[in-house]
Amino acid sequence: MKKILVVICVLIASYGYAQDVKFGAKAGLNLSNLVGDDVDDVDMKAGLYFGGFLNLPLNNNLSFQPELLYSRQGWKIDSGDGDLSIKTTYINIPLLLKMSLGASDKIHVYAGPQLGFLVKAEAQAEQGDVTGTVDIKDEFKDFDFSLNFGLSFDVSDEISLDVRYNRGLSKLDDIDNSKAYNSVIQLGVAYSF
Repeated sequence: MKKILVVICVLIASYGYAQDVKFGAKAGLNLSNLVGDDVDDVDMKAGLYFGGFLNLPLNNNLSFQPELLYSRQGWKIDSGDGDLSIKTTYINIPLLLKMSLGASDKIHVYAGPQLGFLVKAEAQAEQGDVTGTVDIKDEFKDFDFSLNFGLSFDVSDEISLDVRYNRGLSKLDDIDNSKAYNSVIQLGVAYSF
């Protein structure tokens, strides 16, 4: 893991003086859920994400865009007796290749891996007027490896709109028979400095 972070820092530093490097901030809405063989009757949960990015041009149509995002995720289970919400928080590091489409350079597609580090996990149960919250971080793996696919549209030179899908590839827990993975749709806006 340390080697990956060192490589990222070296890449960022090597492009630090490039003419068209853009820094920016982004934020938006997460619609998260679980996918996998063992997932039944699970509903999407809304959350927020925010963070920053660095866009490093590789040529006229292709750039490398590492990001650092604080991401609230999770899922809900509704039952007749009460509701259960699983709330997870990750620090995510997407490492994206971003390609411009068309002559206007306003539409971009991107894809790449994402490294996720679990910060917090809680279960919140509601039954009638009674609500209880329990820390369940020990039940989850500390690391989540995912793939990102997305599309962005430049509204102006500074502002862009973004939609992406993030699909977890590593299991959320160490239970042998469990096959549950993160699944997140993100809708957001980015501002380039």
